[in-house]
Amino acid sequence: MQGYRRKHRRNAPRGWWSLFFRLGGWAALVLGAGLFVLTLFSAGALYLAGKVDREGALAYAAVAAKREGVDGAHYVTFTYKVRGGGGRSVEKKVPQAYFDAVQPGDERPVRYLADRPGRIEEDIGYYRRIGVRLRWIGLAVGLAGLAALWLFGKRANRAVRVRRDGERRLADVIGIRDANVVLNDIPQGRLQWREPDGRTGESLLHDAAWLRRTWGPGDSVAVYRLGRLAYWEGDVGPPAASVSAGLADSRAADAGHRGESG
Repeated sequence: MQGYRRKHRRNAPRGWWSLFFRLGGWAALVLGAGLFVLTLFSAGALYLAGKVDREGALAYAAVAAKREGVDGAHYVTFTYKVRGGGGRSVEKKVPQAYFDAVQPGDERPVRYLADRPGRIEEDIGYYRRIGVRLRWIGLAVGLAGLAALWLFGKRANRAVRVRRDGERRLADVIGIRDANVVLNDIPQGRLQWREPDGRTGESLLHDAAWLRRTWGPGDSVAVYRLGRLAYWEGDVGPPAASVSAGLADSRAADAGHRGESG
């Protein structure tokens, strides 16, 4: 099993993008990727619809056979004649509603491309309907992606603000709560704490077993509190000011040590 990365051992503030993804911003990327894929499929379907509208030829095809594949998909075999050529037999994957509506021996209007007579549109206008439908779905996914970007960006900004402007205080660990979440086959948990004024909080998700090995009830951890918001230092890292102060103190101590030695 891959070892757990101890991200709490930080001597620098955790970056905005790192916090963004840690707080769920990956959802915005997933939605963005979904929008890209939907846009490609929608553009392809609409391009094919336009080509069929411009160059397609109408024929009446006989339903020769129908079958259900091992993967659950539905297929219908059509036979038809093309202009200036002989007959064609094409098996086409179709929606279940279309599959249920036809029987062998039925005649159905189809459109085929003159330069590719084996490419048919068995349900007239199907490509355009699919393209438009995918475009609307893509719009919805795009709006959801923008909402996710705003939501998780706001959370990352909030975490940075609490770390920068909040009060750093020591809190007592009161336990580890199982989160009923498994990531990479690792059960996740949250470290819970109680602050001196009695307010409580909990960390982001971490390896639950690792949390239990590392902290127990009564141990002290550093947290940042700003109003109703609090973050564990192990999740957000120390503020830049404390890092700079720590470096300055270290350099001053080194300089004093060299002076004494001199």
